[in-house]
Amino acid sequence: MSIVAERRETVIERIRTQVLPEEGKIPFFIFSDPEVYELEQERIFSGCWLFVAHESEIPNPGDYVTRSMGRTKVIVVRGEDGRIRVFLNACRHRGMRLCRAELGNTSHFRCPYHGFTYKNTGELIGIPYQKQVYGERIDKSELSLIQARCESYRGLVFATWNKEAENLEEYLGDAKWYLDLVCARDEMEVVGHPQIWRVKTSWKIPSENFQSDAYHTLFSHASIAKVGLAPTMDFAYSGYQIDLGKGHGLGLGMPSDKPIFYESLFDEYAKHLNPEQVEVLRKMKNMHGTIFPNFSFLISAAFYKGRLLSHTTIRLWQPVAHDAIDVISFQLMEKHGSEEWKTLTHELYVLTFGPGGIFEQDDAENWTNIFETAQTVGAQDFALNYTMAMDKKPVDFVGPGKAYPGKYSEENARSFYRRWKELIVGEV
Repeated sequence: MSIVAERRETVIERIRTQVLPEEGKIPFFIFSDPEVYELEQERIFSGCWLFVAHESEIPNPGDYVTRSMGRTKVIVVRGEDGRIRVFLNACRHRGMRLCRAELGNTSHFRCPYHGFTYKNTGELIGIPYQKQVYGERIDKSELSLIQARCESYRGLVFATWNKEAENLEEYLGDAKWYLDLVCARDEMEVVGHPQIWRVKTSWKIPSENFQSDAYHTLFSHASIAKVGLAPTMDFAYSGYQIDLGKGHGLGLGMPSDKPIFYESLFDEYAKHLNPEQVEVLRKMKNMHGTIFPNFSFLISAAFYKGRLLSHTTIRLWQPVAHDAIDVISFQLMEKHGSEEWKTLTHELYVLTFGPGGIFEQDDAENWTNIFETAQTVGAQDFALNYTMAMDKKPVDFVGPGKAYPGKYSEENARSFYRRWKELIVGEV
């Protein structure tokens, strides 16, 4: 066995024996070890359904955005036939990156290396000097762009390289009921283009934070109560933490003294949701969760300009290296909201969860510090404590999943790392 193979087997065995979600023990090393990152790219990001875009970003034939699935660069494009596809962003001739713009509209993609040209539906249709250099020996039909599996749910576009994976709706499972509250309560659309910034941390830290850690708001975000954006420092406690299985989970804050959405929007909500979902929206204080592995969502509320308002964001924690992620933040907004509502909620989003937002800066400081510690030799052999609320039992709730009372809990984090471990060590 080679040194590289021995190193990998050592890391896998270390994960098997030291990552112990049932005991609330998660070791530092999984956040910073480069070999762990390589295993994640191979066993998680190559096989899971990954969020790549929102349909409203590419409404017209020819519209496209470029994104990543793990480290793999892809083009998400609506073809001339109206169908959305996800292609490997590489020419079939020499593998040159085919499209280097972040977004645009085109009927064709032309490789900047040798000029091979593809329709936006993937077919190779042009080769410079084809007869002179290839004669009759090349079959263009065999050189279409490499295509990932692609499915949508409520405007959310996901893709996977795994030909054997269950369909998207099965993968989402119980999470669909709650995603409807985020993405289907009205006709929802992305506002402008997503904001992107880089953070020196592991993708796992914000992924588990968004579904499990309301507890940090008590101290990390205490300033928002002091400046009047929230009523008290413990505003994030009341509600439920809900384990949705398969590594998915969320925190649902409720009840609110009054709705965090404009009253006029509830007529629209009732057209798209069932009565139980509408009632949850009426009582909601906030909601934050993650679809495994790295897609998160947030409905957040605060007092702003004399009124209680909310905004909705969806997030990608995109790994770019073992020690860095790109945060890709989209704001979702109701098409039928008033212009006043849209303006105020956008201002609130930028103030709290934009790149320089009050919450966002607090969180980034936490995540970078955790990662810095995880890289140190002194921390490598120690486990972090994930035992909060291990004694709590599920309670009845109107929505699916295992609902635990109170949002100060680490039940979802344990579930997240349980799924992570299953995939990494191959015990699915």
